[in-house]
Amino acid sequence: MGDRESRMLARFSDRIDELESVVKEIALEITTGTFVEKLSPDKVWEKTGDRIALVSELIKELKEYLAIIKPESLPKFQLHITRIYERLALFQETLRGEEAPDQASKLSLDELRQALVEISDFVTLCKETKAAPSEVISTILNLRETFDTGLPPITQDMMHHLGNLIKEAKRQQKEMEKTLNLIGRQLEAISLEYSNLLFSLKGKDEEKPKFTVG
Repeated sequence: MGDRESRMLARFSDRIDELESVVKEIALEITTGTFVEKLSPDKVWEKTGDRIALVSELIKELKEYLAIIKPESLPKFQLHITRIYERLALFQETLRGEEAPDQASKLSLDELRQALVEISDFVTLCKETKAAPSEVISTILNLRETFDTGLPPITQDMMHHLGNLIKEAKRQQKEMEKTLNLIGRQLEAISLEYSNLLFSLKGKDEEKPKFTVG
């Protein structure tokens, strides 16, 4: 089990580095300079689409590791991830917006820049979590090292303490699942309300009388 946890932390570290690398690529090649803002929305998406998809996949995988490595902090992780996905969604929506092409590109890249800031903060959070994992993970790794070296010898008290930590982690996981399910239902309700309001506003705009000159 210790070897498995060590491999998991190593893969977690690799994915953090990969996400950080992709973010730097986007920042250097896409969001810096004014020439990119002059590209059409289609060209902007052509340059960013694959990388955005990769970012989403990496964040999804990192979330799974975070939930294992430090389950008690999952709500905080989810908050960061939600903000990132919201920014990326706004980036895509703005590209498909009704503004003039050059304006749409500029506005969408502004959203992308904000998303990159959020992702950079998330990368920092991942690094901090790797450096200070849950007590369960730390205890398992320490016990594995103790088992391999024989110093100091593993005692029943050590194993009992680990068992209690695992039970507590499972309890926290169940509580967090309930909380996340509740948040998910609330977000669905808010999203539906937003859609209804948006539809109503568009309907009112269409009902306004049109004035012509001459």
